[in-house]
Amino acid sequence: MRIPWSELPEAAGWAGRWAATSSLGLASWRHAKAAARFLAATALLGAVLGAEVPPAKSEPAPAAPSAAAHASATAPSGRVLTPAQMEAARKVRYPKTPQEMERLAKSDPLEFLRLALKWHDDRAADYSCRFLKIENIGGELRRPETMLMKFRVKPFSVYVKWIAGVSKGQEVIYVDGVNDDKAYVHPSGLLGFLFRKVSIDPLSKTALKHSRRPITMAGMGNMLRLVIPQCEAAKASGDLKLTYEGLRTEGGRPAYLFKRVLPNKNNYPCDVLLIYIDCEYFLCVRTDAWDWNGGLLSHYSYNDLMINPGLCDDDFNPDNRDYSFRLF
Repeated sequence: MRIPWSELPEAAGWAGRWAATSSLGLASWRHAKAAARFLAATALLGAVLGAEVPPAKSEPAPAAPSAAAHASATAPSGRVLTPAQMEAARKVRYPKTPQEMERLAKSDPLEFLRLALKWHDDRAADYSCRFLKIENIGGELRRPETMLMKFRVKPFSVYVKWIAGVSKGQEVIYVDGVNDDKAYVHPSGLLGFLFRKVSIDPLSKTALKHSRRPITMAGMGNMLRLVIPQCEAAKASGDLKLTYEGLRTEGGRPAYLFKRVLPNKNNYPCDVLLIYIDCEYFLCVRTDAWDWNGGLLSHYSYNDLMINPGLCDDDFNPDNRDYSFRLF
C-alpha cells in the first residue's frame, strides 16, 4: 500500500507496519493506523475547566474518592527563574492586602471571582504546572491522570505530557490556528513508537467521548470563564448559593475557598462546586464538582505553578527535540 509523502513522518517503515498489524492483531496497515488515531483521540486532554456541563448519561456517579495528594511546590521542570521571569511572576501577585481580599470574599463572592478572571486575563501571559484530573465520564469514575502542562494565552497554546496514569508518556500539542486547528498527538506505548505524530480534531465525537472537556478550553482562566456565567444565570433566577468558606492549603500554598450549591433544575451542571483561588497569584488552581447523588463529577488541580516563565513558540512545536513527536 502506498503512503502519501505527507504521511511519511508518521510511518515506521515496512517493519513497523508488520509489527503493528501482527502484534495488535489487525488485518491491515490501514486498520493499524486507524487504531492509532482512535487511541490518540481517546486520550486527548479533556478538561481543565471548573464549570461542569450535564453528564452525557443520567446514571449516578460512583462515590467520590478521598482527596488526591498533591506534590510539593517545586517547579516540575526544576528550572530556576531568571530575574526577568521573577519580576514577571511578581507582577501577577494581587496588590490588595489580605484583609481587603477577605472582606471582598465574604461580602461579594461572585465579584471576587470576576476580579480573579480579569486579573488572569490582564496579567497571566503563560505558565507551566503539574495538572491532575479525575473525571466521571458516562457514569464511570476514571482513574486519576497526572500531566505536565505548558500554557500560553496568545496565541492560545497548550502542551501536555502524561506522567502518570494509563496514558503515561503521551503528549499533546494544540495551537490555535495551526495544523488546521487540529491537535498533534504522540500516543503512548507501542503505537507511540510506530506513529510519532497523529493529527486529531479535538472537537470530534471520538475525542469528546472520552473526556469532559476539549483541549481548546484548557487553562485556569477558562475554569472561571464558564463558572461565572453559570453563577450569574443562577443568581438571576434566585437559585445561587455561593459562599466563602475561608482559607485552605492547596498544593502547599494558601488559597481562598468558595462553595457553590445549585438546585437540581434548569439544567444546572452540578450540585456542589468547590473553587480554590490562589492567595498570591489570584488564579483558579482547583475545582471539585459533585452531582446530586453525591458522586464526584470532576477534580481538576494545578500545582507547582511557574507563572510567566516566558514560553516561546518552540515550547509548542512538535519538532522540539525535548519532545517525542519525532524519532530522531
